[in-house]
Amino acid sequence: MTSTETSQTEIPQTDTARPLEELYPDWGWKGLAALGALMLIGGLLAFLNPFAASLTVELVAGFAFGVAGIAQIWLAVTAKTPGKGERWLTGALGVLLVLLAVSLLINPLAGLVTLTLMVAVLFAMMGALRVVVAWQARPRDGWGWLMAAGVLSLALSLLIVLGLPGAALGLLGLLLALDLTFSGVATLLVAWRIRNRTT
Repeated sequence: MTSTETSQTEIPQTDTARPLEELYPDWGWKGLAALGALMLIGGLLAFLNPFAASLTVELVAGFAFGVAGIAQIWLAVTAKTPGKGERWLTGALGVLLVLLAVSLLINPLAGLVTLTLMVAVLFAMMGALRVVVAWQARPRDGWGWLMAAGVLSLALSLLIVLGLPGAALGLLGLLLALDLTFSGVATLLVAWRIRNRTT
């Protein structure tokens, strides 16, 4: 086998392995396996009690909005920009974020409805964007699948809105459960791949 053939056979191994593994922390395969197992356990617990998982998501979102709002207000006060309009806009956004955070933390049930409605709006925007892109992509291959995905996102958004306020009690928890489960499986697969390469 020539050197050219050897390099051609080695390139796919590095190109297919490195980019995927670089997305994860350098903890070794055991550390990644433990992380994946924790994610799977968290996903299972979220599936078993989606209401508690929804409250967890709501509390985390509340704290995140609060931190972001305080940071915006701090930037508005300390920024040395010549235009006062920009500073006022930044400060107003910060105040709105803080008020949203307070409302989520003070009234968790109402906060669940608010966040679930935001998720519905996000699905609607994603669905509309996919439909538009698919319509413009006609008659290229795959435009039908993209159109179907957009219509599905729009239908899911409509179902969420029609299911309020009852859907708010468990929807966010189910989404968290799905995310943790798929992330855990992916992390375990990466850990298994690293283990096979190092042994």
